Amino acid sequence: MKIAVFDIGTNSIHLLVVEIRDDRSFEILDHEKDTTRLGDGSFENLKLSKQAMRRAFDVLERFVKIAKRNGVTRTVAVATSAVREAKNRDEFLREVKRRTGLRVRVISGEEEARLVYLAAVSSVETRGQKAMAIDIGGGSLELILGDGIRTPYLGCFKLGVARLTDRFVKSDPPSKKDLRKLERHVKEELAKTAKKLRKSGYSMVIGTAGTMISLASMVFQAEKRRPLQLVNHFELTRKGLERVHRKLLRTTLKDRLKFPGLEPKRADLIVAGSALVLALMNLLKVKKITISDKGIREGIILDYVEKLRRPAAGKDSGMGIREKSVRQLARRCASNEPHADHVAKLADRLFEETRPLHRLGDREREILRHAALLHDIGHYVSFRKHHKHTHYLIVNSDLDGFEPEEVEMIGLTARYHRKSAGDADQIQSLSRDAKDAALALGAILRVADGLDRTHSGVIESLECRLSPGAAVVTVRARRDAELELWAAAERSDLFERVFKRRLTVQLGKVRR
Repeated sequence: MKIAVFDIGTNSIHLLVVEIRDDRSFEILDHEKDTTRLGDGSFENLKLSKQAMRRAFDVLERFVKIAKRNGVTRTVAVATSAVREAKNRDEFLREVKRRTGLRVRVISGEEEARLVYLAAVSSVETRGQKAMAIDIGGGSLELILGDGIRTPYLGCFKLGVARLTDRFVKSDPPSKKDLRKLERHVKEELAKTAKKLRKSGYSMVIGTAGTMISLASMVFQAEKRRPLQLVNHFELTRKGLERVHRKLLRTTLKDRLKFPGLEPKRADLIVAGSALVLALMNLLKVKKITISDKGIREGIILDYVEKLRRPAAGKDSGMGIREKSVRQLARRCASNEPHADHVAKLADRLFEETRPLHRLGDREREILRHAALLHDIGHYVSFRKHHKHTHYLIVNSDLDGFEPEEVEMIGLTARYHRKSAGDADQIQSLSRDAKDAALALGAILRVADGLDRTHSGVIESLECRLSPGAAVVTVRARRDAELELWAAAERSDLFERVFKRRLTVQLGKVRR
């Protein structure tokens, strides 16, 4: 089933075309965005201007054609703050229907917040703890508190970046006096709510939508001198944002158009955006915000999919965001799931047995498991060099719930399950410790994969005895395991290089 979502916002109009699979996951087929500024000039007189509406009509007509070319079978169109508040919204909606055939639903601020929260917790791992989600649009700001299942607080405030810019940013560069007025206004609007939310408690704050993503990109580029490739799970720190905000205060619009990491079409709104986010961080008393690359459009899809209640979803029920995302990628690439599961089991056991050697923690153990589940997906591209194809697919597949470094570590660990392991230093985004950890995990995965050489789950269990110069792995098998023992020995090279111990794999009785 192919669905097109039209998101008619205050600042931009988005089109998202997705295909929903039988397991209720979805693949993005097309994404278009146009900065129409539908809300320009509407905040004072509460009327959409003729010029802004014409821009929106033209864009929606073009987006409908794109959706039809993609063969969509259902369309969902929503409008948010600017249309919600406009006195002439009925006129706008009638004309959209006449020109495009779209029936646009104007959603409430609370519904907008609920959909944003669905998307945020589908892409950022909260581990069932309370999380605060912040969505900043052109006309409104949404704050949502939830634990992944319930949302005890959904709030919508007239504090969008376009609205704040229209009201408070009167000079170029913005004056300190005007920004103090903006900050005071935000505090007056949110102080009581922020106090209640702090009292309720939350373990993390998640930021979504264009302003947050732009600020994250700008901070990363200022610190690392290169573009931010993986936005999801990036941690936007107050310290980093304060440095960028100070630079923004000294720049004119002309300078901001060339600001590293900033989308030029946001240059006139970004100062109000950075001031708003800093004010929020102070009010919520947080030092960092975890960025989600999902927003209301993905929330609409997730909400729609949930209502389908497909039976196939039962297979993944109870899984966390990470595991579900990994397994969906494996299935899309036609991975041999029983083999992957068995290698993951053997790798986990070997990880535990060799803890004195690698001294890695539970985070790395989880990375190893996910790498094992995905280690053969490169076959989907080609058997030849499939380990390299595996790495590429992992780091370019938008796995939900992972930090950028974790995605790269999973890809690198899976890449190391065969052939040489000499390309880690080419990956500039990883620290030396992360590269070393991935190499150690890859060494373990390589042996575990060898122990299921015939893809038949012959090896039932294993244990490892360590001594100063050797590591002896003893396995228990259901039947003849000659090929497994040979393959594990053949793939011991990386293990021996990393851990500086000769590896022997033998058949025997395993300790119960």
